[in-house]
Amino acid sequence: MVRRSGWSIVLAASALLPAPAQARDERFAISLPAGNLADTLEALAAQTGISLVYETRLPSARSQAVRGRMSAREALDRVLQGTSVRAIRIGDRAFRIVARPRSAPHAVSRQPDASMQPGEAIVVTARKLPEALSSIAGSVAVYVPRDPARLDRAVRAGDVARVIEGLSVANGGPGRERPFIRGVADSPFNGFSQSTVSVQIDEGRVTYDAAEPGLYLADIAQIEVLKGPQGPLYGTGALGGVYRIVTNRPVIGSFSGSLGIGGQAVGSGGFGANAEGVLNLPLVSDRAALRLVGYARSDAGWIDDANGPSNVNRTRIAGGRAALRVAPATGWTIDLIGAYQSSRTADSQYVDRDYEDLTRGLTQREPRSGSFGLGQAILAGPIGTLRFTAVTSHAWQHQRDAFDASDAAAQLGVPGALRYRDSRAYRVFDQEVRLASAPGSTFTWTTGLSYISATTRANGAVDSSSGTVPEYFSLHRRVTETAFFADGAYPITQRLKLAIGARLFRATTEDERQEELDAQSANHAVIGFTPSASLSYHFANDRLLYIRLGTAFRPGGIDPANNRTGRYDGDAMQSVELGGRATLANGRLDLTLASFQADWRSVQSDHLEDNGLIATHNAGDVAILGLEGTAVWRPGRGWRIRGGFTVQRPRLVNAGDGSDLPQDRRLPVVPDLAGNLAIERPIRLFGHAFAPYADVSYVGPSRLSFDDGLDRRMGGYGLVRIGTTTAIGPFTVALDLDNLLDTRADSFAYGNPFSIRSERQYTPLRPRTLALALSRSF
Repeated sequence: MVRRSGWSIVLAASALLPAPAQARDERFAISLPAGNLADTLEALAAQTGISLVYETRLPSARSQAVRGRMSAREALDRVLQGTSVRAIRIGDRAFRIVARPRSAPHAVSRQPDASMQPGEAIVVTARKLPEALSSIAGSVAVYVPRDPARLDRAVRAGDVARVIEGLSVANGGPGRERPFIRGVADSPFNGFSQSTVSVQIDEGRVTYDAAEPGLYLADIAQIEVLKGPQGPLYGTGALGGVYRIVTNRPVIGSFSGSLGIGGQAVGSGGFGANAEGVLNLPLVSDRAALRLVGYARSDAGWIDDANGPSNVNRTRIAGGRAALRVAPATGWTIDLIGAYQSSRTADSQYVDRDYEDLTRGLTQREPRSGSFGLGQAILAGPIGTLRFTAVTSHAWQHQRDAFDASDAAAQLGVPGALRYRDSRAYRVFDQEVRLASAPGSTFTWTTGLSYISATTRANGAVDSSSGTVPEYFSLHRRVTETAFFADGAYPITQRLKLAIGARLFRATTEDERQEELDAQSANHAVIGFTPSASLSYHFANDRLLYIRLGTAFRPGGIDPANNRTGRYDGDAMQSVELGGRATLANGRLDLTLASFQADWRSVQSDHLEDNGLIATHNAGDVAILGLEGTAVWRPGRGWRIRGGFTVQRPRLVNAGDGSDLPQDRRLPVVPDLAGNLAIERPIRLFGHAFAPYADVSYVGPSRLSFDDGLDRRMGGYGLVRIGTTTAIGPFTVALDLDNLLDTRADSFAYGNPFSIRSERQYTPLRPRTLALALSRSF
């Protein structure tokens, strides 16, 4: 085993740093004309970036004009003065609109800010309407970044998975990481079946059969994870759920920004650096604002060439986002969003000896590069008392991989094969138009029309000692879905609520695959219906009990390796979930608990052929049982303790071809057990303020694949992370130490599809990593 000398760091000077400045409520340039109350509140949200949740119907009264520089709290009080409703703060930038006590209909009557109380509240929009997380009849998890300088802020999907119960992300590297939710995992291989998780950015879908593109999570508001099948609102493919990135929109009434730089040192590895900047710029008084985000990151490598250089798997990422918000009329907004990211990894991050030994015997490099782009337009505003939204989104992704293919020369049928070059181009066009009920309606609903078109072009070329076969593999696929959807909730009694949703869709597949210049093509259309329903009971004191039924469907396609039918069938998911939420101990303890059972029929699964290429077939039927829960405890004095767990049992119960089931029926990649525990507490040391935190996460053992000859064990490890922040004048300093115990484990037992059958492969965890960051907001 090869191990290099480690490093040690002494933090003797940290106690000399000054205390952070006292946080103050941000002030905005407000310009609101008198007018319809609902429209004025939407205009205020656009000018301040706040979120509003309505728990009572808004009166038809007109609001008074409000102009000047003030906080969002002050502006809300002025807008609502003299009306029958008031605003209660439930977060830093979130407010609940409730009925005002009848004894004082014209008073300001401000409720104490919830942000100053023990409890926490989060507003979620993933279900097409703004909702308080505590009131949703279903499992929704939300990751909210802390202060942008904090190094516990996630920078990629794998970081989010460490703190979201039920979410797993395969550690294949940027552009090859597939998310899975609640054990709904079909395969670890990056084939061409549609993903089981719908990846969204703001209002548009950005992947179909591609992996999560390794997006750097810069300047995001939150990440919302809907668990369980979400067919009614999100269409085909959302069998496991939805992973939605919510970006920060431009704030019309504020000039603000931030700058940050950082560096990392990886034990047994190299050094990395990162920089990030955000600028929010008002453009035309109270009518428009521009938000610009830029970032660059160089992650150190830690895999060594046994016969050459060290740290060969360095990754570089650079990108940015521009968002323009225009408010053409009171209550109306137009959002134009453009984003681009490029990434390049110099070599694969797997080893071929042991995950304790961070070396690999290299005959040639296996570089990887990718790019991702997004263009999105969102129009929202009132039509009478209803709310109208129109979304047009176009995402494109390119991935280019190179693999050493010399071990599979005979199986490929190319004597002297040296390298396989895999090039893929993905396009997803998403168009949606919808109407929603008036804010605060007793019967809340949304309905609309949706059109999705996804195109995939893939080409595989084989380089050999005698030349190149430029189109050894070729695929061109276009999938469309046209749908009508509706979702609504109605209170049967004051506390009992029934919700029903449904989607009627027509999905078409035009699939053409060429292998060894022998073309096959097929057109296929399917009409389907995916319903959902939930029944919830709201107890007093923020307690909720619910049962939810969910469904989703995924269309089939072409599989030339299937000699009997030449294709694979669509698969379907039905789930039942029983869960609840409660806030106890005067708001100091938040609990969630959910049990779930799912039946997954005719599971589509990408499998690895003997020549290293990937095809798709129906693996059989799967049954999933599970239990997950979280607890957040705030005992006082600034303490915050959060814990969560997932226990699940996804198992194959019928084989797709009628053959005998394997002895080990577990699904690939997803563990049966996972959990996390985080502790935070601000402290004062030698007269100075610090915000230390510690996080422990555990990922149970799992397997790579249930395919013959590929059953490799992975997982079964724990990670510890600690850090702290403080301030030096206007600057925030953050220190973070990840993988504190320098745990060595195999996080993903797969690297090269052409040699995996002939050699052991391991994807080790990143060794102990120290990160230091400096940032300033203005």
